[in-house]
Amino acid sequence: MPGRISRLLEYLQQHGAAYTLRRLGEKLGEQYLGTYDRLWERMRAGDAELQAQRADQPPAGRISIIIPVYQTRPELLEALGASILAQTYRDWEACLYDGCSTNPGTREALEALAARDARFRVAYGTENEGISGNSNRALKMATGDYVVLCDHDDLLTPDALWWVAEAVVRTGADMLYSDEDKVTEDGRHFTDPNLKPDFCPDLLRSSNYICHLLALRRGLVMRAGGFRSAYDGSQDHDLALRCSELANRVEHIPRILYHWRTVGSSASHQALERCRKAACDAVEAQGERMGIPCRAGLVGDTTRLQWGIRNGITIRALITAHSDRDGEASSGLLRKQWPGIVCEIVRTDGVGYARAVNRAALAATEDVLLLIDSGVCPCGEGMVAELLQYAQRDDVGAVTPALVDARMRIVHAGWALMEDGWARCRNRGLRLTAGGWHLLSMMTHNVAAVSTACCMVRRDHFQPLDEQLPPTEAGIAWCLAMSGQGLRHVYTPWAPAMVEDRHPLTRDVHLGTICPDPCMSPWHTRGRRADFRLRKGAIPHAADPIPSGADAP
Repeated sequence: MPGRISRLLEYLQQHGAAYTLRRLGEKLGEQYLGTYDRLWERMRAGDAELQAQRADQPPAGRISIIIPVYQTRPELLEALGASILAQTYRDWEACLYDGCSTNPGTREALEALAARDARFRVAYGTENEGISGNSNRALKMATGDYVVLCDHDDLLTPDALWWVAEAVVRTGADMLYSDEDKVTEDGRHFTDPNLKPDFCPDLLRSSNYICHLLALRRGLVMRAGGFRSAYDGSQDHDLALRCSELANRVEHIPRILYHWRTVGSSASHQALERCRKAACDAVEAQGERMGIPCRAGLVGDTTRLQWGIRNGITIRALITAHSDRDGEASSGLLRKQWPGIVCEIVRTDGVGYARAVNRAALAATEDVLLLIDSGVCPCGEGMVAELLQYAQRDDVGAVTPALVDARMRIVHAGWALMEDGWARCRNRGLRLTAGGWHLLSMMTHNVAAVSTACCMVRRDHFQPLDEQLPPTEAGIAWCLAMSGQGLRHVYTPWAPAMVEDRHPLTRDVHLGTICPDPCMSPWHTRGRRADFRLRKGAIPHAADPIPSGADAP
């Protein structure tokens, strides 16, 4: 009990009273009132849909489920086996490798599965090789073109492999992942749904949001080098990073297909710290492969990345203002941030915002442009460097910091493109340190578009803003144009800037057209606010079609 109180007080200090009470209410509702259980009943596939899937088998070939086993409780293995036997897709095999368990019940449960169905293929080791070693042994047993990673005590939904097979046939992707939730140890309650965006590489570096269910072409896994024991505890994160670099396409299946069991004894706090350290090591290793040195460190419950900045990069700040006096104060602050930065006051009165920015940007000769309104004030001294470490990359378009008000509540954190045609600020009004949905606001991640109130972009990536559009809409269209060229936009919370609430360039706007948001779950874009809360009206029914654009590469 003292430990729980200590964790609650620590959470309260970091996230604030209002957010703590909200999250406490949500958790108590899940645990004692079954609030998410009722939503899951709406989301799960019904008998009619499952029967239709059994009658319509996508020609995807065999799928091998990779399951490393060690000292697993028999009842958990039995439950996993039952969830596999219930699959509507029939061409599967389950490759279970036992790393020399000493629990006799584990072996008995494995033997019972093998006797029940020949598709359960079981092998026994003479020593425990750890989770990566045991997973590699199970991988060698696989004969399918695709492998699905599965922990030994979790559950698959009955339609999990069918949706993987359907996506394989439809897209040809060789890396696929789905949404997930958690199931209590006794299997009675479902909690903590994770409705994910499409592939967001910067989010994957900050956190293994892909996690479960992950399906990979077997040849891709072998080419990537399989599992690596040096990253045990975060071996799936390391593998996902390496496979994403080599994959022809990474496909998101926006349906919950995996239940991650919350077993209280599965990991101690010390083991959790080792897992998080292994994840940081995996991200740093990817930075080396990319040719950009990267340091990843733990800050509270989140990971902060710091990329090495190449020497000799020049920066021009385009300070949009209605008067020279407005821009002079900003010039002084920016020069303190980055010695050598060239500051230009861009008067927007008379010529219009987009035209003024275009003229200044196209006349610039520096490597990188910082677009910043005179009403934006960096909170500390590191904002320019924080933005530059991302803007320098070949694959990045625009980078934005968290824009906050005087109470450190989010004014802008990137645009969410909603199903009703509105562009809304992600997590507007949330205390920055609260984190929000799966701590997203406290992690670097990709967003569909950013505000030109404060953002950085490489000059060779800059495209002229549409001068026929109002300023905010022009900025969003500008981001979408860069996205069309294969560039990704980045939000970083680590060096915020202060701006007045409801600044003109951060107000929600109606675009008039629906632009699917790849950086937000299609089910989250159904709401009236971009705050990621689960509302009954926005939750998909199992028979609902996937919203348009959710399967875009």
